[in-house]
Amino acid sequence: MKQIRTVVAGVLMVVMAGMAWASPPRDSETARYVRSHYTKFEYRIPMRDGVRLFTAVYVPNDLSKTYPILMTRTPYSVAPYGADRYKDSLGPSEAFAREGYIFVYQDVRGRFMSEGTFVNMRPEDAWEKGGTAVDESTDTWDTIEWLIHHVKGNNGKVGMWGISYPGFYASCGMIHSHPALKAVSPQAPIADWFWDDMHRNGAFNLVLTFDFFSVFGRPRKGPTTEWPEHLEMGTADAYDFFLGLGPLSNADERFFHHEIPFWDEVSQHPNYDSFWQSRNILPHLKNIKAAVMVVGGLFDTEDLYGPLATYRTVEKQNPGIHNVLVMGPWRHGGWASSSGEELGAEKFGFATAKWFRDNVEQPFFRHYLKDGPPVHQPEALVFETGANRWREFDRWPPPATTRKLYLAGDHGLSWNRPSSREEAWDQYVSDPSKPIPYTEEITTGWSARYMTEDQRFAARRPDVLVYTSKPLKEDLTVAGPVMADLWVSTSGRDSDWIVKVIDVQPTEEPKWSTCGHGWGGNEKDKNAGIQRLVRAEAFRGRFRNSFEHPEPFPPNEPQHLRYELHDICHTFLKGHRIMVQIQSTWFPFIDRNPGTWVDNIFTAKASDFIAVTNRIYRSAAHPSAVELRVMK
Repeated sequence: MKQIRTVVAGVLMVVMAGMAWASPPRDSETARYVRSHYTKFEYRIPMRDGVRLFTAVYVPNDLSKTYPILMTRTPYSVAPYGADRYKDSLGPSEAFAREGYIFVYQDVRGRFMSEGTFVNMRPEDAWEKGGTAVDESTDTWDTIEWLIHHVKGNNGKVGMWGISYPGFYASCGMIHSHPALKAVSPQAPIADWFWDDMHRNGAFNLVLTFDFFSVFGRPRKGPTTEWPEHLEMGTADAYDFFLGLGPLSNADERFFHHEIPFWDEVSQHPNYDSFWQSRNILPHLKNIKAAVMVVGGLFDTEDLYGPLATYRTVEKQNPGIHNVLVMGPWRHGGWASSSGEELGAEKFGFATAKWFRDNVEQPFFRHYLKDGPPVHQPEALVFETGANRWREFDRWPPPATTRKLYLAGDHGLSWNRPSSREEAWDQYVSDPSKPIPYTEEITTGWSARYMTEDQRFAARRPDVLVYTSKPLKEDLTVAGPVMADLWVSTSGRDSDWIVKVIDVQPTEEPKWSTCGHGWGGNEKDKNAGIQRLVRAEAFRGRFRNSFEHPEPFPPNEPQHLRYELHDICHTFLKGHRIMVQIQSTWFPFIDRNPGTWVDNIFTAKASDFIAVTNRIYRSAAHPSAVELRVMK
């Protein structure tokens, strides 16, 4: 495989994702503070099966008092290595180091300097097997047990946190909670990799999976402090790269050469079979005694499913514990790595992430680990986009009225169900040789900003159906999951369906003024008519009846699709319009569906890809709609 030492931008973003959140950019003063106020130790902590896990521990120099332990377990390296080499910052935010904790960073089993074999999303089954059986929850238990007996100056209380993959390890750690574990914050945690990261309702997340495993998926030969070398894409444009790649079967032939074991496993398991089901942590989130604060981003393109599903499952399976949800207007990890004032062109009015770090995250750990003052923390703290304000709820989703917004004639939207008995539809030709880009951004990785991006670039294409409401006469607040409820057909045997819910800002007459030798609009008019994406999601049609047992479409016969677009908390302001866009490609975020029937799209040949004619129905017999939870 062709490789280079210089990391391409997209791959760098993927590789750094899980380890950078712990260390958002800090000034040199913070680094000096850490170096002068902490002493670093490195240990190899034995697990119950004898495997030793490499663990870096930072202990405050002032041992006149005791401190709680705050730990993160990661597959992304606890670097820098060496007792004389220190991290530039410690903990979820710089305030933690100054407040005083014992910070613990551990390479998980089989990664970097830890012994053992690494298993992606290792199935949780050790407690049932007993004895020396291990999984991530037993490794966490054994680590905590060792730390509280061997690290001087600890007060016997432990907290855990982690973002993305480390968020998964935080979730694992709270299963059968060790008595010393008092507070856990899984942040953007992976819950089930078929739904997080890898797929969107069965549609394969091509750019993320390819980029990530081209680096992360390379097996090590033994304990190491180094990352593998990185893939050269040969272009700055992921759209061109993946279109040139052709069918997914070319990935191994041209680049991976079966040297990425997990890519091969993904390729061999296109359906939600036992391979994926065993990697679903949700059924195992039981016997949790620690306080839990689940954190996620409303604009997290990677792990939006995980935090919502984790919160719901912990709530259901562990009645009576402290379990709360925080969802802010953030990209993946944006609450730790940015001020949270904006995402792309979308402005939120203030530094939402900094506010969270100072007023929610730090008080949570302070209370449960340091006997700090009680914190006012609602069951759900969710940012309301559109109105740009935090909202507190006694439960999530909050009480609301479910209403359907139906696709109507003349490309409109109506709250009234279609009454005509005559069949009606809109149709388009979806051609996999010219798929619709999911973003206008030119990037080698995947865009984080597309989730608030102006969708006019897509609305202008003939293979995108656009439905728009009349201007709203009053504000409309929607909170909770959005559902797509469609009747569709395809001339082929399979197709994908992407539904987008959009906030259309009012169109104003441009106020023209002379600018040099030409004419130009005022700056304030640039937002006029913007089609701001609120939520979008893909669905692979073959899974309409079962994700375990896919079925081909009967050509040109209406079929029912109903699926979730995940939760929102958004106010469509008075004068704005609601828009729904429907399309069948979203490239290269989602791989291309051949349109013909193949048992496994990973084995499809170039000749299997055909253009198909897709229809969306909107009659009394086959009403298509988006379902919204409208608050009073």
